[in-house]
Amino acid sequence: MAGTIRAQYPSTIRPIRINCTGRVTPSLMMRAIGKGADGVIVAG
Repeated sequence: MAGTIRAQYPSTIRPIRINCTGRVTPSLMMRAIGKGADGVIVAG
């Protein structure tokens, strides 16, 4: 929603859009954590 109203994100947040939340696998989330992310939010 924040993207559609053109809200500003803090520089520490990097949103990644995907077509379907069903495509997010645990390995994808673990890869983000492994690369230094503090957390992963999947919202649909």
